[in-house]
Amino acid sequence: MTARSGGGQVGRREVLLTGAGLVALSACGLPVDDVVTPGLDVDAPPEEVQPIVPEGPRPGMTADEVVRGFLRAGAATGAGLSVARSFLTDDASRAWRPDERQTLVQGSGDLTLRRDGDGYRLEAPVAARIDPSGRFSLSPADEDATVIVGVESEGGEPRISALPDDFGRLLPPHLVAAMYQPYAVHYTATGSNRLVPDLRWIPADQQATRLIRAQLAEVPEYLRGAVRTDERAELTVDAVPVVDGVAQVDLKAGLSSDTTTRTVFAAQVVETLMQLPQVTQVVLTVTGTTLDIPGVDPPLRSAAQLGFVSTEPGGAQSAVVRDGQRVVPVPERELAFLSQDDLSERGTPFAEVPKAWSALAVTEDGKEVAGVRTSGTELVRWRDDGSSIPVPQFADALTKAAYDSSGVLWIGGRDLVSGEGQLWAINTAVPPDDPAARPALVPVSWLGRDPVRAVAISPERARVAVVAGTSKKAAIYVSGVVRAPNGLPEGTSTGALPVGGSLVRVRDVAWISATALAVLGQRESDAELRPFVVEVGGQVSSLLPVADARWVMTTGGERDLLVVRGEKSAMTRTGASWRPLPFEGAVFVPGA
Repeated sequence: MTARSGGGQVGRREVLLTGAGLVALSACGLPVDDVVTPGLDVDAPPEEVQPIVPEGPRPGMTADEVVRGFLRAGAATGAGLSVARSFLTDDASRAWRPDERQTLVQGSGDLTLRRDGDGYRLEAPVAARIDPSGRFSLSPADEDATVIVGVESEGGEPRISALPDDFGRLLPPHLVAAMYQPYAVHYTATGSNRLVPDLRWIPADQQATRLIRAQLAEVPEYLRGAVRTDERAELTVDAVPVVDGVAQVDLKAGLSSDTTTRTVFAAQVVETLMQLPQVTQVVLTVTGTTLDIPGVDPPLRSAAQLGFVSTEPGGAQSAVVRDGQRVVPVPERELAFLSQDDLSERGTPFAEVPKAWSALAVTEDGKEVAGVRTSGTELVRWRDDGSSIPVPQFADALTKAAYDSSGVLWIGGRDLVSGEGQLWAINTAVPPDDPAARPALVPVSWLGRDPVRAVAISPERARVAVVAGTSKKAAIYVSGVVRAPNGLPEGTSTGALPVGGSLVRVRDVAWISATALAVLGQRESDAELRPFVVEVGGQVSSLLPVADARWVMTTGGERDLLVVRGEKSAMTRTGASWRPLPFEGAVFVPGA
């Protein structure tokens, strides 16, 4: 399968790390635990990083030992790189800029090194890559990287004389956490005051400066058109000092004079920098003068001061539970305590939903439910006034539908004319007989001809997660949602971000936070589908499998996951394990 991202084709790459560039021959997925208990949130303060003091070259070392010593010493940054540079010739040291090159994360398996002409050929399994912008991407299964290293004698001792242009570091997985921490760069969703996080992996030094460099860089292609920022903003000096908890961001005079644009930019900067444990407030200046934002008094400590919000899933008023052909509204907070008798006694404002419509979706206000017939050809909407609204056929192979937080109904399927996978959106705010209520095609330029298998909309409505492929080979992509001035979707960004690269089979996906997805999927090594937590721009964690799992969702984050097993039961997460909800029936929650 193929998809497009960054203007290029997303799929299997074959690359060779040489002086001319990087080439991936084949990579193994980053090892993930079979049982993962809830850990720190992405935005939580990182644990203290212990400095790594590598060993430098010793007299009489062989060329093989010099190369391996250089790789070990590369697990450093800033002044700590002086040891790694001591393994290089003077010219190679000047040319090697690891923070501007790609970091490879070694996968399970051995690193091999052998002579290759005047140099050495290094081959290693690769689990993931971190590019110079801090983008973390898991590699497909069974990928290896090959690095050609030049070695020559300097002062009677072997030294590395040439490295590939794209090579920065090769790190074993256990050193990644010591070298990098994940933080989000923030943008603002177009037409709203909701912030959109973009996860980056930042080295453990000069973090305030590194984060603002990332903030001021171009908006990534997978979000273009879906978010806004001040693209003219530029640091006066390429540094963001933090003194006594105050992060000082001084900008050149080219910053927009438009109050709204300045407010948007300030909110993004503050939200990004306040993640750092050493930052307690942010001071924004333009050539030394405090940035004036009407109605806002410094110091800045939160984007909320500027009227901006971060949105997380969960907390909606009502889920729905399937009781035979009845669809019963139940407050999410009551699901864990709902007995079978209580479910049977509760009334419902909805008309009966035939069992053939097994995959349901519900709006945040609980006033509408949508379902797709198991044949994948019919979509029906049920309102809480007892009415039902059949949607005239517009596609086949329809996915489970999903409402975004504004009530727009999203669904994937196969176009009846072209046979290609597509996305559609339905405006549920207008009368059903209004032409504006017809399914509207949402162009997805990066998707190609791959079938769409699942769709989920992020909490702030600015991103869509799409599972594309076949039942045996599918992948997950995230792309921005481009909206018209009235808020209705009119397309997606020109690129897509592949996530969860170690998963080869995917059935369902749901947003569980602003930076993570819950996925029902499978790795090459798995015998059955199981739930995973997939960071958007980060790692994959596996959870204990649930037999006969069909759909995954959350009532409030990673700790409140639900897995639905057909029409009869649902499982809720309890620590690292699962327990059944105390009633029979499938559960569907807003946002899933």
